[in-house]
Amino acid sequence: MKTILLFDNISHGHHPTYLRLFSKTLLEMGYRVTTLCPDSDELSAWVTQHYPNYAANFQVAQIKQPNVPSLPILGYAPRPLNALLQWKYAASSIQNIVTNLGHSPDLVFFPWLDIYLSEYLTYHLVDIIFPYAWSGLFFHPPYLIAGQKRLPILGTPLSPYSVTRSPHCRSIAFLDEFEAATLQQTLDKPVIPFPDLTDESSPDLSYPIAHQIREKAGDRKVIGLLGALSRRKGLLTLLEVAKDLEHDDWFFVFVGELDERGLSPEEIFEIRRFIQSDPVNCFFHLDWIPDEPKFNAVVEACNVLFASYENFPYSSNILAKAAVFEKPIIVSDGFCMGRRAETFQLGIKIPAGSSTHCLEALTMLRDQLNSQAFYVKPDFEGYRKRHSIDQLRDAFYTVCSHID
Repeated sequence: MKTILLFDNISHGHHPTYLRLFSKTLLEMGYRVTTLCPDSDELSAWVTQHYPNYAANFQVAQIKQPNVPSLPILGYAPRPLNALLQWKYAASSIQNIVTNLGHSPDLVFFPWLDIYLSEYLTYHLVDIIFPYAWSGLFFHPPYLIAGQKRLPILGTPLSPYSVTRSPHCRSIAFLDEFEAATLQQTLDKPVIPFPDLTDESSPDLSYPIAHQIREKAGDRKVIGLLGALSRRKGLLTLLEVAKDLEHDDWFFVFVGELDERGLSPEEIFEIRRFIQSDPVNCFFHLDWIPDEPKFNAVVEACNVLFASYENFPYSSNILAKAAVFEKPIIVSDGFCMGRRAETFQLGIKIPAGSSTHCLEALTMLRDQLNSQAFYVKPDFEGYRKRHSIDQLRDAFYTVCSHID
């Protein structure tokens, strides 16, 4: 029986969900699974409770985020150094668990490969530090925003995929199926598209926040911006629309921790002042939602989801939430999310940052929701199938087919 080791030292956001689903899927496929993560006790309890038949083939150990020292003057560690230290920490952590288990993994899979890649990092250094066969899932290629980086003076193109030239690298997985197809033309390793999964747990109907949303909204249509509330996620745009539609029949929900990075002091002050004014058409809960059933309860309380992200050319599983709970969604035109929304007719695309177009989209959606006569029928089922556990299993079959 071959062993797959999952290594992820991040504990917030989608990470716990992905580790649960990845561990479960690989166990069902007949692999022995070792998972190293910060929330090891929670993951172990989840597997034992829900899949006791696989518990004998599952090991878990706790790790933390490595201490990456800041350099003088810069105040932070440059990306190549940070990536190299991540590889070193992963290697030492895996060696510790290997010593305890008595066998090495046949493959190490990084569910968040981003922090291990850098344009200035070569595979020669990584191979010295990290002797295990590996693969991983890449979320946010920096060149999609920053463009092609080049060496100063020489102008030589740089690639964040340099370390994939390592003989230890078996494949690279990608959440963006469009970018994966493009990359496969240039990389000499298999590029495998992965589904952008979400936890489909039944909504926790007892969650007070969901009750408060429904009670305060009354008969009004609810549009929700959920998760981290930031400029990047279109927070300022939706707030501006909420101010314009104070006496309309839309109710605006903002649930998640306020991320002040990227906001000016003046913008933060205006946001706080608006929240404190307790607008009649808004609901604010500036805190993390504690678990997926509660998050799903908030999604269920909405009629429309807002995901017109700014400068975000990547995948987001808010589209999967929209498909699972069959909620139309407003997204930004272009890039991965816009292309998926268009392919599956999940909602309306608008230019990022445009409150005018958002107002128009809400008018259109209100008419369609009231009449239940959608101009184009959303293919929620098709999207769910494309980003499903079955697709994850197929993707992992491809990943594991390249194990020696």
